Amino acid sequence: MNIIVTGKVGIGKTTVCEKVIEIARALGYSCGGILTPKSKEGIIIVDVQTGEREVLASLANIYQGPHTGRYFFNPEGISFGIKAIDRGISSDILFVDEVGHLELKGEGFAKILELIRAGKARNPVLVIRKELLSAFSARLGPDWLIIETNIYNRNQLPQRICTLLTSNSPAYSSKRGVSSKVSSLHQH
Repeated sequence: MNIIVTGKVGIGKTTVCEKVIEIARALGYSCGGILTPKSKEGIIIVDVQTGEREVLASLANIYQGPHTGRYFFNPEGISFGIKAIDRGISSDILFVDEVGHLELKGEGFAKILELIRAGKARNPVLVIRKELLSAFSARLGPDWLIIETNIYNRNQLPQRICTLLTSNSPAYSSKRGVSSKVSSLHQH
């Protein structure tokens, strides 16, 4: 299952992913990839497997990496993220929070888009801001379930997303005796 978690800036997309990871791990699934929570100074990048953290971007012009809008990217943070994604690609669920302007320019974590299209990642969950969805649609292909995070559904989404991801897994059905039938998901 290929899932895009989308929504407006600050609506809780990263938090939804954090909770999906917590639920999936409790069910015995391995999770890998990256999360990028905001901080007062910029953006932190977290390796989902190890919990290690690095600065990804700063609001201050202190890094020699790419620059988009208000953020100045740390080349070491980008490298850290690429390594975390490479390590996480063999996980049951791969999180890439988030792909955005850098990836549209072929920078940042753009390589993962090719790997996903080539079928190299199981159950990828990409976080993409709503206003960038159309720009990514051609790069990703048609087989994506787009789930929009909003103030009304963000508390229920982690369980729904986890159910979607794990219901296709034979291990889920056989290990836990749970039906793999998924009810309709209301996206908005």
